Amino acid sequence: MSQLPVPERRVLSLCTTLGSDPVELKCSTLYYPVSCAKDGLTLVFTHGLASYKEQYDPTIARLLSHTQTRTMIQDIWVIDFPNHGQTALLNRPMLDAHKAAGKAICTMKDISLYLQAFLSTPSLKSSTVVGVAHSGSCTLWIFALTSIPPSLMPFALIMVEPTLMFPSLTPTDPRSIHGATNVRGSLAKRDRWTDRNALMKWLVGGKGVGRKWDKRVLSGYVRYGFEEVNESELDVGKKKSHVTPTLRKDEESPLYACLSHTVCKAVEEAGRGVHVVWADFEEFISKAARKEILDTVEHRVVSQWTIKGAGHLVPQEKPDELGEALINILDEIVNGLGNTKAKM
Repeated sequence: MSQLPVPERRVLSLCTTLGSDPVELKCSTLYYPVSCAKDGLTLVFTHGLASYKEQYDPTIARLLSHTQTRTMIQDIWVIDFPNHGQTALLNRPMLDAHKAAGKAICTMKDISLYLQAFLSTPSLKSSTVVGVAHSGSCTLWIFALTSIPPSLMPFALIMVEPTLMFPSLTPTDPRSIHGATNVRGSLAKRDRWTDRNALMKWLVGGKGVGRKWDKRVLSGYVRYGFEEVNESELDVGKKKSHVTPTLRKDEESPLYACLSHTVCKAVEEAGRGVHVVWADFEEFISKAARKEILDTVEHRVVSQWTIKGAGHLVPQEKPDELGEALINILDEIVNGLGNTKAKM
């Protein structure tokens, strides 16, 4: 097996908006130069809410471990949202100044325009883009695609556990219940630890969110999803510090609101259609919700896949299995194998 490509860390400047204010936001990316195939695909990965771009490292490693798959791909981009992961550190001065001025914090609409700005960069000019989105970032792709020119439309879109919501959503729908719970819970949850070791113990202990996560993804989360903050000088040469998420609680909470994920139409046309990856366990999206999403997407769904043993956080819990599913999906996209339902 040939050596896997090593990702390059690149920072892009994107001209976009926060609310009604024109701004220039930084975008920390991972760029994988995969092959020299000029007609190869360009994959663009976006993470779910309160996550980070490096969560896809194990999935991409599994994806690229197949030589035949690498011949289909020209390159891969993985991006952070503007107030998530390492990108949040670059944008923190602007984000905090925006809040201090009493202006609205970064919304799903703002992030969708940020994604749109990324898709419009010269780096992706003439690329055959395939979007790979998880959870809430599926909504961002739908928002972004409603107002971009046809030349920027993705060749295909892969949605992993899409949390799309519609105006007809009832308060008893699991998406409504989980959304409201996350709005409240994100404000109430702990956001300070003495160091990363204490954070790791908390994540895997008791009912910690990381108990079911793949160890590689969990390790990356601790490294890239949090920062060390200096509090005050204690003695000469000594500082007290703590570890906190790079995404602030007051910025995270409103992103879960149902209205932030409500779309009037599911997706525009894509050359090779929409491919949907579901979790095995219905933690967030019920069978009825899946049917509603599929009915709205209509004929655009080309294939459906289910990741055995996975809950809603598929990339975190089953990254290798997701990588295998992507291999099969990309084969369908390139070779057009038709409608497929499968369990990985």
